[in-house]
Amino acid sequence: MIDWLTAHGALRPFFDGVLQGAGVTLYTSGLAFLIGLGLGLLLLVLRVSGGAAVRALVAIYVSAIRGTPLLIQLLIAYYVIPALFDITISPVAAGVLALSLNTAAYGSEIMRGALSTIPRGQTAAAQALGMNSWHVWRHVLLPQMFHRAIPPLTNEYTVLLKASSLLSIIAVNELATVARNATLQSDLPLQVFSATAAVYFVILLCASSISRGIERRFAKVLPNVH
Repeated sequence: MIDWLTAHGALRPFFDGVLQGAGVTLYTSGLAFLIGLGLGLLLLVLRVSGGAAVRALVAIYVSAIRGTPLLIQLLIAYYVIPALFDITISPVAAGVLALSLNTAAYGSEIMRGALSTIPRGQTAAAQALGMNSWHVWRHVLLPQMFHRAIPPLTNEYTVLLKASSLLSIIAVNELATVARNATLQSDLPLQVFSATAAVYFVILLCASSISRGIERRFAKVLPNVH
């Protein structure tokens, strides 16, 4: 079994680069998810509390992102935006930008769905107690919304992490790029891509475990939230 996996040293290019590639994958997907989550929350607030024009613009943005392939968005971020604004952008920055904007659209819809499950009477009750809009969001709506949104947001992160393999198109040295290069050097695609799939599986398994831990922590703080 060991000989089959290593092919007597032929897979050294993959094992030499797998840690760096996995690190780049985790960095780009993790950073993009955090930025996208923040932007998604902003989009949610604008869509819920903004005027008619603002709500329409947010809805158009969300529909445009969800209605176009991530690959096209990635190519726009890397080739079109630098040309339009006469700037230089690195492949990693372009990848994070595209993934972040994509996550923002999907994340805002996930959080909007979670927010819709909170009874509106809670907002009215909080306002009756003298809370302003900021305190209503911070102390009443956001904790419950995030608690309800943890499972779908975890799923969104798994989709994002797997989609980060598209960054190989713009020469980001992430896990899929390492696998492709190792395949070209070793001519052992079955072993290389099997090992790559195992690495992705371990990463996603860890992400799911972290998500369950966060959900349990929220459950302790908000024991009556269902």
